[in-house]
Amino acid sequence: MGEQLYFAIVHKWKYVIAILKSKFYSSPESIKKLIYVAREKDKDWIFGAKVRRLSRYSSLDADTHYHDKLRNLPEADGYFFIYQNYFCRCIRSTPSILKKKNVVMFTHPNWSKKYSKTHVVWCLNKADTIICLNSDVKKYLIECGVRRDILEVLHIGTSSQTFYSHKRGNGDVGFCSNFGIRKNPDLVLDIIKNMPNIDFHLIGRNWENYDRYNELKVLPNFIYHNDVPYESYPDLYNKLDVFISPSLLEGGPVPILEAMMSNCVPVASKTGFAPDLIQHEKNGYLFDLDATYKDVMPLIEKAFKNTIDTRQYVMPYTWENCSKTIDGYFLG
Repeated sequence: MGEQLYFAIVHKWKYVIAILKSKFYSSPESIKKLIYVAREKDKDWIFGAKVRRLSRYSSLDADTHYHDKLRNLPEADGYFFIYQNYFCRCIRSTPSILKKKNVVMFTHPNWSKKYSKTHVVWCLNKADTIICLNSDVKKYLIECGVRRDILEVLHIGTSSQTFYSHKRGNGDVGFCSNFGIRKNPDLVLDIIKNMPNIDFHLIGRNWENYDRYNELKVLPNFIYHNDVPYESYPDLYNKLDVFISPSLLEGGPVPILEAMMSNCVPVASKTGFAPDLIQHEKNGYLFDLDATYKDVMPLIEKAFKNTIDTRQYVMPYTWENCSKTIDGYFLG
């Protein structure tokens, strides 16, 4: 069954019912109360931290809402969804949002049978603003059929107070990500295995699901910070001189911002907003998506010798600035 036919038969009728139900609700006369939406399981992870910080710095009356089933959203004039699939789910569970202002962050393409490209694009076109984390994602969504006029590029943000600058010289290297194939785990393993004299820190969770995890965990220079609270990230970044982002696909990734705010030198794959933030061989180093550990290792060595202050390059990307921009999307 084709993707479009599957969506029409299995899912679209549910949205038609939601649209009909939404007719019984009225639109707000002005935007005052905002709800930043995430799941309960996001509370102690990056998504949870994002919605807390963005709502905290909003000039409007903003609050966060966590719910496993993403049902029964509190009444508000506008809603911010930290992930595109959450918006799709909430259209069906809370049809009244279709009469409100909706801002949706599109993190990265993550199509599945349940949330296919046809499915998600159809829903995104019901939103008022879609935040793209980089210009490539905006171009991609236009090609997919999302309305150009609702797309905005925003490099999201981090905290210049939470993540503080440190003096490099410890000699350690780090990664930060949840496990997934798009995080390029084989490259992570190959780099650590082939640089035995350097200690590598991995901040994240679910790496036990990696099919070569047993090979990774026995390496004497591998330190795994498994599912640690987000509040501990600043101190962990400050153990690092060099930060590596090896992903094959990203919208951000935000850890690059966090690491640079902490004065770590980034070595990153050319995906997400890495090429927007990193000036190759000036404030960091970039490598191609098909790079091997043999390509990346010399860049790590160069990064150790780099004396530039990376923090200065990401100071515009704070939660405060980001939140003000999002307020503008609601008020515009």
